[in-house]
Amino acid sequence: MQIEIDECVYWILHTVVSNDLLKYNHVTVREENLEFIVVEAKNYFIDLTGLTKIEKITGMKLLQMKSFNGVSYLWFGRKMKLIPSTIPQ
Repeated sequence: MQIEIDECVYWILHTVVSNDLLKYNHVTVREENLEFIVVEAKNYFIDLTGLTKIEKITGMKLLQMKSFNGVSYLWFGRKMKLIPSTIPQ
């Protein structure tokens, strides 16, 4: 069972981002069953231990890092585990 996206955001922000968080976005691609958290920050610290912790707890992997004019964009993503509907179709 996957943890909720709010908990994923909590773990990512508290493991990676310092107090210079600008914003974050949650993006889903339902056709592909993917979800992403894109974090925009000025100061962050990433090490292998932190990334391993995030992946183990949330299932989210760091997929991409981009920087421009001192602002970094960190893309974390995972496959969504779909919960079968209990409502008859």
